[in-house]
Amino acid sequence: MPGSASSRLVGPVRTLLVSMVLVEVTSGFTQQYLSPLLPGIGVRSGITSAQISWIYVVQTVSMAVLTPVLSRLGDSHGYRRILRLSVGMVTVGSLLMALWPTLPLLLLGAVLQGGVVGFMPLMIGILRNRAGDEASRRGIGILVGALLLATGFGGIVAGVFGASDARHGLWVGVAAGVLGLVACVVMPDADTRPSAERFSVTAFGLLTVGLAGVVLALSQGSAWGWTSAATLLSGAVGLAALALWPYAELRTDRPMVDVRVFRNRRIAVLSVVTFFLAFSTLGSIVVNATFLAADPASGGYGFGLDSDAIGWALLAFIAAGIAASSLTPFALRRIGDRATLLAGGVATAIGFAGLALAHDDLTVFLILTAFNGIGLGVFESATRALSVEAVPQDDTAIAAGINELVLSLGAAVGAAALSAALAAHSDVTGHVATGGYTTGWWMCCAGGVLAGISALLLRRQSPLPGTEVPAPVPQPTSSY
Repeated sequence: MPGSASSRLVGPVRTLLVSMVLVEVTSGFTQQYLSPLLPGIGVRSGITSAQISWIYVVQTVSMAVLTPVLSRLGDSHGYRRILRLSVGMVTVGSLLMALWPTLPLLLLGAVLQGGVVGFMPLMIGILRNRAGDEASRRGIGILVGALLLATGFGGIVAGVFGASDARHGLWVGVAAGVLGLVACVVMPDADTRPSAERFSVTAFGLLTVGLAGVVLALSQGSAWGWTSAATLLSGAVGLAALALWPYAELRTDRPMVDVRVFRNRRIAVLSVVTFFLAFSTLGSIVVNATFLAADPASGGYGFGLDSDAIGWALLAFIAAGIAASSLTPFALRRIGDRATLLAGGVATAIGFAGLALAHDDLTVFLILTAFNGIGLGVFESATRALSVEAVPQDDTAIAAGINELVLSLGAAVGAAALSAALAAHSDVTGHVATGGYTTGWWMCCAGGVLAGISALLLRRQSPLPGTEVPAPVPQPTSSY
């Protein structure tokens, strides 16, 4: 592999990284800029809080489905080509939202923005082809840093532009998408010759139907009735499709997701931890934003923050996540895998239990969301590193892809479950009672508890042959 003999980022690779950093800026802004804007857009466009949460549900389902698809297409048809397709999808989705901020177009835009999940794995593929494993790891570290910073400030910038009218802030996503497109155009080609191999369409269909059915049942169960035919049919079809999906993957020589990796006990446990912490920390982002925006004079709760203020308020959550992610490698070395993951689950449980019990003071609210950010940072860093350490070096990409898929799935199910909690406590006018939020926060608290319990099941393991290479996201490896 070119460049495998050196870990230095030589001139051409540095030039390549500049364009990649700009793409990651697009990714960070896309993942965060909607959070402070959606409550204000709901007021302007007549969209209820329960319907707003649907936008995030649809986006996270799209991400879960597209995670394996875009990665596999990159392997088969060229990383840069599929990266351009992914950035194009995100840009078109953002443009639709900005031009026509109605619920149907916001939902369609959210589906297209799901293409953001392809950015990182596709660029990792380009880096490895161009620079080799050693140098690419340093490059990945730069990309991760750019992503976290952009995520932290994406909501703030959108809030500033949407201060007078939240709909104006939607153009921040368009500008970010255009920046990403320009970066993709000037990005030098670094692909190997594409193989044009196809993955199983049947497996893709089953995964899509399964996720959509389960999330639809969770989100609309309170509106349709939990025992109604529509809810039961949607949930049953979704569960049946998800049950058949692994068998479809096992029957193909070119699976989207190699489900055989779940036979590895550590991968299975880490996937459970990832699911529950993503359920809680990522699934609650929009719910927390709508609570911050709620007018206490009319609704009896909330803080009446505008888009700008919400962006700054959410920064406490992101900043805590960045700090925790940076400290996680040290924790893995000093206190071990189980204790580190347990700490993430405990911090998450404390934060959400606190929100359920004490949500009337803004300062307390921000401190508690910082605890949630700690849980986010721990699992984002630790589960990625530990997942790839649990498999031989040749299976690194498979393990990393599984982790990303489980993360997206947890976020999607969490968003749907919290959406159901809000809908179950909504009146005919769409106003959500306080109980909707407290129920959702207790559910997230339970997610943290289950993640912590699951972490205790993680066993010690001696290094496997070929696992000397650290995770794709460069974190110092654990001592196990």
